[in-house]
Amino acid sequence: MKTLLLRLAIVSTLSIAALSAAAPALADDEGHSEPAAAGSGTDVVDPALWSVAGIAAGAAALGLLYFVKRRAGGFPANPSWVAPITIMRSRDLPGDAGAHGHDDAHGGHAPAH
Repeated sequence: MKTLLLRLAIVSTLSIAALSAAAPALADDEGHSEPAAAGSGTDVVDPALWSVAGIAAGAAALGLLYFVKRRAGGFPANPSWVAPITIMRSRDLPGDAGAHGHDDAHGGHAPAH
């Protein structure tokens, strides 16, 4: 039952996200089949508002999917595998010494003269 609700929530969220992504294209109520010529005075406010609304709906849908995955245990507190990361100071990195193992007067680069 729990997985059925989870699947239903995911499918409905993805459906709403797909419809909201198509909203800017569906917002053109004048039904023009050809693009408007430059300088024709076409109002861009309505499509811009629909685009903002589509982006907001998409962000809300992705946020909902994140919370559903988090609730389902997709992000465990103590995972069984952790990426091996070594923290090193920059002065301990290889290649900081000169070519012969010591710093020369020019700091390890070719002189300009």
